[in-house]
Amino acid sequence: MRRLVAALSCLIYAGIALESSPETWAEALEEKRARPAVVVVCPNAWQPALEKWAAYRSQDYRLTILDSHRDPSALRQRIIEKAGEAGSLEAVVLCGDVFQDITTDAKLPPIRETIVPTFVLPTTVKLGEGQTPTLASDNPFSDLDGDGSPDVAVGRVPAKSAEDLKRMLDRVIHYEHSSDFSEWRDRVHVTAGVGGFGLFADKAIETVARRYLSEGIPDRFRLQMTYASLHSPYCPDPRSLKQTFLGKLNRGGLFWVYIGHGWIDSLDDFHYDNSEECICSREDTELFDAPVGPPVAVLLACYTGAFDAKVDCFAERLLHQPNGPIAIVAGSRVTMPYGLSQFAGEMMDTCFVQNESRLGRVVLQAKKSIWTDEKESEKRSEPASVSSSKLKSKYQSAIEAMATALSPVGHDLVAERREHVRLMNLLGDPLLVIRHPQPLKIEARDTIEAGEPLDAEIEAPWSGTMEVELLLHRDRLPSTLESIQANEQAEARYQRMQQNYDRANHLVLAHQRLDVEAGTRHVLFETKEDFRGQYVLRARMQGEEDWAIGTKRVQFQRKKKAN
Repeated sequence: MRRLVAALSCLIYAGIALESSPETWAEALEEKRARPAVVVVCPNAWQPALEKWAAYRSQDYRLTILDSHRDPSALRQRIIEKAGEAGSLEAVVLCGDVFQDITTDAKLPPIRETIVPTFVLPTTVKLGEGQTPTLASDNPFSDLDGDGSPDVAVGRVPAKSAEDLKRMLDRVIHYEHSSDFSEWRDRVHVTAGVGGFGLFADKAIETVARRYLSEGIPDRFRLQMTYASLHSPYCPDPRSLKQTFLGKLNRGGLFWVYIGHGWIDSLDDFHYDNSEECICSREDTELFDAPVGPPVAVLLACYTGAFDAKVDCFAERLLHQPNGPIAIVAGSRVTMPYGLSQFAGEMMDTCFVQNESRLGRVVLQAKKSIWTDEKESEKRSEPASVSSSKLKSKYQSAIEAMATALSPVGHDLVAERREHVRLMNLLGDPLLVIRHPQPLKIEARDTIEAGEPLDAEIEAPWSGTMEVELLLHRDRLPSTLESIQANEQAEARYQRMQQNYDRANHLVLAHQRLDVEAGTRHVLFETKEDFRGQYVLRARMQGEEDWAIGTKRVQFQRKKKAN
């Protein structure tokens, strides 16, 4: 494989040399040297499976391909050496699962052979009896200076064969080449299990989490929420909870976020009346089928990313589906609510505020931020993180208060955050590109009296169809939700829950579909006198090569009485 890449490079540059001037040759060579370097770890026997992906990535990066090694420390040292030679390392791509079963006789105990090793590190934070003494982490491969904080992006493609590796990497190329710019690119799915801390504590956690997500995820996204709690308006008919959230998920989305408890090969159980059901079992992973817009999954749960386990973990099972998630971020052992919330918040900031386009960098910057000790940074007069968002400070006191209340006395929150740098791993290509839309400018008044028309001017970047909507802001619930009585018959109660669920996830109040020319377009919406609080004006256009979207928050207030 390395000889093939080298030979192709020689042919390309020989062609340039024959048909171009020495200056052009020198410029091409300099341009190649300026590309960021990427170290790819792949068993020698599998390297032909890399050819298509390597040729594709070589357009933007200088690839160095290393054979795997049984010893993770020795492999890390080789990566560090190559990083020193490259001078500018962007990422480390680990091609292969940790182990493969090479047993040929089903009657014999399984024999596991190392493909690409990982590090088994001691657990440093103990919360409860469920904690394991060790955890699996690929983070040391990205920590080049040994201080614990990652320096480059790292991701693992957990293939069990060369054919498996090629299929996974071909999906990445197909994903990045997709010319489908429909609504899936502006959709985020959130599925949550019950925290189990009691009714009032769980309700408080739901409220803070909803507001945290509402502020952290830009208004342009349709946030589809499913919460496995009978007391939440985001809980559908419990008999069809699994089918409901999977049906939405299979329509595609940029991200799918799961919040709750998890196990090595499944998500949490869901209890209703006298019934018990798994939110998503190992068998249910086969139901994930999003051919258009397979999401990046972020599993904020224990064990779901235990990629070193003797069986395929939940995250691996999802990645092995033909149309499952395109990449997954998950924890390898017991995760903790505070550490997860901080990590997720930093991921949202890096992706949505800083508009980072590489998934590996999103994870990298989130880890670097939660590794930082803010108090130590303040003593040195250094910024606590690279974050440009005010989200963290806005909700930090509430999050830390809940974390303190749910943790033992004297628990070290900094240590918990740093544990999640090791716990959370990216399964997938760290070079995966997350595309961001073109901005679509909307001009409208910030505050409007209820009943007055909402007048806006929208700048269309090209001629075509524009979809314009007026929505409730997502931190609010529609007034049409109906109360549910505990003594109602089950069938009536379930039907009412489904109605409330559908309404809570559909916040559009008015919609216009317009044929527009490039330039400024005037839009008018009639409003009602009972409008109060915050609403969002959203405009979207999609073309053959790109899409554009813009939002504007508008505050409605009571109409002033005439004197």
